[in-house]
Amino acid sequence: MKQDLWRYALLRWQDRDFEQACLHLQDDFQVPVSLLLCGLWLAECGKQPDALVGRRMAEVAEQFEADYLRPLRAVRRKAGEDSRLPEFKRQLQQVELEGERWLLTTLPALCDNLLPAGVRVDPMGWLLVLVPELAQCEELQAAMNKLVAL
Repeated sequence: MKQDLWRYALLRWQDRDFEQACLHLQDDFQVPVSLLLCGLWLAECGKQPDALVGRRMAEVAEQFEADYLRPLRAVRRKAGEDSRLPEFKRQLQQVELEGERWLLTTLPALCDNLLPAGVRVDPMGWLLVLVPELAQCEELQAAMNKLVAL
């Protein structure tokens, strides 16, 4: 199951519109892309949204983002502004990607006990569980709806 999410993420990331929608949610709303990918994947797998599991996944993803990925991303972006550091920026991108991979192979372990829904699962159900702020912010809702439509 762990590798399935990573493969799913790599496949979805090939769609430029999907990538841009995720980056918009990440940069403008501080939503971890790993949570978006995990929620969409779980819905596609037909797993019933679970608030307790969703909160735990959000805690893990948000803590990892805050501790590692956001600081690393900031350094990578700063290095990208310096024409003398293309190799350094590339190496930072590789480390950031490894962090994303680690997170996307860790989150599924929290979902092992989820039961199949038995019916089609609306991805917004999972996204509401993973990003509860979605219910209170129209801009976030619009961005999330755009993502789900892709």
